[in-house]
Amino acid sequence: MYVALVIVFITGWVRTPYFSVEKHKTAEQNISVVVACRNEEPNLKKLLEALQNQSVKNFELILVNDHSTDATRVIMDSEQSKLENVVIIDAEGFGKKQAVKQAVGIAKGELIVTTDADCRPETTWIETIGQFQQKFPSDLIICPVKFSTGDTLFSKLQALEFATLVASGAGAAGVTMPILCNGANLAFTKKAWLESQDDLHVEEMSGDDVFLLLAIKKRKGTIRFLKSANAFVSTPSSPTIKSFIRQRKRWASKSTAYSDWQIILTACAVFSISVLEIVSLLLMFFNGKFAVLFMILFITKYLTDLFFLSYVRYFFNLRNLGINSFILSLFYPFYIVMVALAGLGGKTHWK
Repeated sequence: MYVALVIVFITGWVRTPYFSVEKHKTAEQNISVVVACRNEEPNLKKLLEALQNQSVKNFELILVNDHSTDATRVIMDSEQSKLENVVIIDAEGFGKKQAVKQAVGIAKGELIVTTDADCRPETTWIETIGQFQQKFPSDLIICPVKFSTGDTLFSKLQALEFATLVASGAGAAGVTMPILCNGANLAFTKKAWLESQDDLHVEEMSGDDVFLLLAIKKRKGTIRFLKSANAFVSTPSSPTIKSFIRQRKRWASKSTAYSDWQIILTACAVFSISVLEIVSLLLMFFNGKFAVLFMILFITKYLTDLFFLSYVRYFFNLRNLGINSFILSLFYPFYIVMVALAGLGGKTHWK
């Protein structure tokens, strides 16, 4: 089942055409960029500088201060004059979902684009999204995200694993079975969001992105992946294993609220092969015959993943693919099972 799923993702990736920005063409989309911030003093100024350098200037920027206890609000005020159309508000509720909800409610743009304060968009980011929406009107646009690769092996493995997630979501969208997106780089119409409010699961701390995707998908809305290097945002990888596990646990915690069979099937396929690898590995210490089963499972998954990554490596600028993918394969089954089980219990927090 896992191999068949990967083939589906490859098919969707290949089917999705690369989108190029048309120079000297002004995007006519009325766009509002929303950034929810909580204690983003180290990051916010750099994001605002990146927004100042966008190739187009005709967008609204809404900054939401979500009860920050550092200098986030001060930075918002001091940088406001450097951008043409900035709205700063203090969140009334708590958490990212409530902050985004408040911002969307006052947004003037017909198209809402969300990102995070620790992200760095390409200079053509807004222009590319606007042109794409103009050419291919969509209810929701899944835009590409990548980890900024550091010098450590840990950061490189995170970038590889994250690229696999983003590419899988893109491939799934390419065969009209969207299952993944990331609020760090997401565009949607205000109309589609307003129609989806009842399905956003406000009781869940995270998942404002995927729940929106599922609500639009349920209503047969148009969901596309924007396959363009000009639309990338980069975000830093987790500095420690502890912060990495905490982030992934937060992502997994919302899985119990999913009812979409395509998401469930994908999760079961990944979880099942991980469990089989671990069980066969343990059993081979009691019976050598299980070593053959373990090797078959490990090699099949490794080669399948490598085949998939060969299609997306240039888009995500992945290097040393063979060795990094092999190293990741050694730890991946244990990581998947641990995060899946950890995500089933306990509350998670945005910040």
